[in-house]
Amino acid sequence: MKIYDLASTFLNQYEFSKEYYENYFNKHPEIYSYYFDNHCHNKELKLENALKAHPNKIEQMNWITDKLKSLTPHITKEYEKRFPIIFSKDVYIFVGLGGSNAYTYRSMDPHIAFCVEKFEPYEEGLNVIIAHEFGHATHHLFSTHNGIDAKDIQWYNPFTWLLQEGVATYLSTLVVNADQDIYFAYKRDPEWLSFCEKNIATIINAFQNDLIQSTSAEIFKEWFSINGGQTFGYSRIGYYIAYLLVKRLAGEEGIENAMLYWGHSDFEERMKTLLRIIVKKEK
Repeated sequence: MKIYDLASTFLNQYEFSKEYYENYFNKHPEIYSYYFDNHCHNKELKLENALKAHPNKIEQMNWITDKLKSLTPHITKEYEKRFPIIFSKDVYIFVGLGGSNAYTYRSMDPHIAFCVEKFEPYEEGLNVIIAHEFGHATHHLFSTHNGIDAKDIQWYNPFTWLLQEGVATYLSTLVVNADQDIYFAYKRDPEWLSFCEKNIATIINAFQNDLIQSTSAEIFKEWFSINGGQTFGYSRIGYYIAYLLVKRLAGEEGIENAMLYWGHSDFEERMKTLLRIIVKKEK
């Protein structure tokens, strides 16, 4: 595994112009074509916003870049000690236009990307987001190690997203010590966590209704995207449901079996049953 710092040169030679950004994007087409196709839409509008925001954040983004580079090896070593995996694909640290903050490429042996403009200068939060993204990679690699093939996974199924985000969040609690709310927000947000903890049954019931009434794209935006949260006024609440599911599975069957749950032929029915059990427990 290599860590490619594509941010420092951009930041240290920064020029306030659209041309500077476009030249930067064109130097790394393999990174930015995927980024703009999948994680940062409305490029022109976001470039205008970046030109307003970035000049005052150069020092902050440099600090975040250095922290991501120094913290990542400690976390990857911890995962490799715990599971029979080796991270062989590369890590890319770059400046984006305010789309996703980090992502794991949809592969069973994935590259990982971190977009420095999206992060707060907060080391504990950076530790958690690194652990979360490498939690996804660990999940994928461990699944492959145990005979699960990518083509057999329903990548656009909301229950798959629940398992993925639940595993990544749960694994991050094993390798990084942080306050509970940081595992979900990557910064302090006790209000978000308190709302979730006090309204578990209500939240899950609403999610179950959306499974019936909404498309997968609508469910993803409402429950898993920073741009969602219309139902309760809080975005990404699906991550909390996901964590509850995997925490319960890990307690009953062990985290290794929880990670392999998407290999069951009746995976979706099992996940529906788990949701019903959690709701019943809360009543």
